[in-house]
Amino acid sequence: MKGKKKAALLVLAFAMALFGASVSAAEEGEEVITLEPEIVTGSRIYTSLEEVPAPTYVINREEIEKSNAKKLSDILSSVPGIYVTSRSGRTMEDNIKMRGLVTEVLILVDGVPYYNATYGAGAAAYDLRSIPVDDIERIEVVKGAGSALYGSMAAAGVINIITRKLEGEGFSILGEVGADDWRRGTASAWTASGDFGVRVRYSKSEEGEAPLSLTDGMLDKSLDYDEESAGLTLQKGPFTFNASWGEYSSNWTSSWSGWSYNDKNRQEDEYSRFNLKWEEVSNKFIIYYHDQEKGYWYNLNKYFYDSEAWGSEFSQKVAWEDTLFSWGLSFRKEDIYFDEGVPTDRTRENYAPFVELSKPVGDFILNLGLRYEMWDQDEADDYDELMPKFSLLYQTLGGTTWYLSAGRFFAMPSVYELFGDGAWVVPNVNLKPEKGYSYEIGAKGYNESEAWNAGLFYITMNDKILYNLNTSSYENADEYHAWGVETSKSWALSRLWDLKLSASWMRAEEKENGLWKRARVPEWDVDTSLLYRNGPLEGGLTINYFGNREEGEGAESNVATVDASIAYQLSSFKLRLSVYNLFDEDFWQSEANNTYYYAPERRVYFTLERIF
Repeated sequence: MKGKKKAALLVLAFAMALFGASVSAAEEGEEVITLEPEIVTGSRIYTSLEEVPAPTYVINREEIEKSNAKKLSDILSSVPGIYVTSRSGRTMEDNIKMRGLVTEVLILVDGVPYYNATYGAGAAAYDLRSIPVDDIERIEVVKGAGSALYGSMAAAGVINIITRKLEGEGFSILGEVGADDWRRGTASAWTASGDFGVRVRYSKSEEGEAPLSLTDGMLDKSLDYDEESAGLTLQKGPFTFNASWGEYSSNWTSSWSGWSYNDKNRQEDEYSRFNLKWEEVSNKFIIYYHDQEKGYWYNLNKYFYDSEAWGSEFSQKVAWEDTLFSWGLSFRKEDIYFDEGVPTDRTRENYAPFVELSKPVGDFILNLGLRYEMWDQDEADDYDELMPKFSLLYQTLGGTTWYLSAGRFFAMPSVYELFGDGAWVVPNVNLKPEKGYSYEIGAKGYNESEAWNAGLFYITMNDKILYNLNTSSYENADEYHAWGVETSKSWALSRLWDLKLSASWMRAEEKENGLWKRARVPEWDVDTSLLYRNGPLEGGLTINYFGNREEGEGAESNVATVDASIAYQLSSFKLRLSVYNLFDEDFWQSEANNTYYYAPERRVYFTLERIF
């Protein structure tokens, strides 16, 4: 079993070798050029998504405001190949599937990984509700294996949420009411002068009773939902400090095998997140700490979970003649404590050196990424994995970018999956990581009036982790694969009208006990949005179509929903009326273990915002 000292020595040796190479190059008289500090998701070298050799999508602040979206999941649903399940599960979470995968999608906030140690296979390792839309400057989505740059969890792709920059000064308040006794209020204030800035935020929301699921013919309801959060940003020169705190709770009824347990089920979550970033010229250093506590009451029994993670990362980028080069080191420590009758405390650590280079080769640009992951686990097998990614890029004079890429990914099981909890999950310390490859080929283009993406992909995974009801443990299935086509295009039809169309077709399958079966994800996902802006008036219409779904027996095969909004800016006030599921389409959103979860019914919201 590898120890921490050995892993640390490997990291140190790697760093010294890279440092020696840079010194040697300088001594030989080669010109070393420092690059601008701003980089984009999917690369530690490039400064534009156009240059990243992968399917890429960006949603900027202007598009977010035009869409009048109230949740992060509403924004992400417009990206082809991302299937959103809103208000899903007993605790009303917002989750997404990308290329048929849930757990293996990495969420970053300003480059910091957001996932905890308590997730289970098929369930998201994050909750999108805890990232407020008001804090978002832009969202960058990069499809395909991202493990060569970001490590575990990045099998299907990476979603990086960049928070708003501090500019000028102001104060805003927002109030909102809506269906199912929905109430939300937010307040934020900010000021920036010179190289110093500060921003504070507070929000609170509540929702009343709503239909939740149907089990054995009995209706379960969400009885209430409450959420409260706050945030702080401090900026001084090259340093940026971010902190956020929050808690949310939910109550629901539960039915099983003809028995109904009313008003006895509750979950309360609390989280706190802190990160400090230093970025100057070609160097960047990040350190972060995340803590999430969960209390779960089921039929008068209480269960408690506490997940902590802290980590750091250093990266540097330089250019030698026509070669761009980036290298770095990352560290992460995870700790989970849970008490379901038998208190359990487990930890593990991760060390990972990484490198990326880009070099012109004839008319093409060659991009290579390489990351060496080392996991030192408490009372479970250690793992290490070398993850390469190879890409070719070709840019035409007309602005079209062609790309071809192939990468290996590596997704570790969570601490919870390994060690169980003593009540619901039986430990399986022999659980192996998920491994596989992802391939992409396609083209994309940008100009002042439109942006487009089109490409093919294939992903294959061995040892996919699934929950086995018969053994009450997480186990490695035989294989998973998915292939398909993704495309999107946006047009500025005129000064007043914008149109965006995204579509994907995908076939996803899981192999269990030697037999292939459809994974539960729509084959067709088509989203169309039409936005209008004329002076103080804004409007939007969005149509979502899911075709040939596979959500279990009784689930509808084809579903189409329509969302609409209209807003009016009056002096410093902004009024907005939003309607989701306009025609009240009634369908099951998902099915699991003979439980059918309702999709959100028609919801109407009225919002008033004042900006000072």
